[in-house]
Amino acid sequence: MAPDTTTTQVAHDTASATHLLGAELIRIAKLFAAVRHTAPSPYPGVDYTHFPVLGNLADEPKRVSDLALCVHSDVSTVSRQITHLVSQGIVSKSPDPHDGRVALLSLTDEGRAAFGQIVRTRGEWLTKVLAGWEPEEIERFVADLSRFADALDASRRPTDEADPSG
Repeated sequence: MAPDTTTTQVAHDTASATHLLGAELIRIAKLFAAVRHTAPSPYPGVDYTHFPVLGNLADEPKRVSDLALCVHSDVSTVSRQITHLVSQGIVSKSPDPHDGRVALLSLTDEGRAAFGQIVRTRGEWLTKVLAGWEPEEIERFVADLSRFADALDASRRPTDEADPSG
């Protein structure tokens, strides 16, 4: 039986598309690294590695272990970042009311100001980067990027299912 040409064509197109996607993702990662290393900090004492931490603490206080999960990092790395941010007056620690052995981390007023400045600076930069884009194109890109991020996040979660390949 001859293979269905439509299915073969779709498989080829998907393989080509994912190959191109992989190449563009590598290109974007390298461009982000280049930008990250040359961009000035939008707030004294805060660098790009702190942005996810601040963004997650802007929502609500968190334990270091919960924060590490949110930012997809290990506890020791986040703990070092928190130590620095506490020394800068950006983050405060307080006892967790449910477990006094653990600290809850919160943004200070200075931390909220830092996060606000980071958000404004990032918005100004993205406005320049996307200057030739229509609002609908940006909205579609955000939706597609969010969908991709959700799929990527779901793919990295461990499953309880046994490996069917044995």
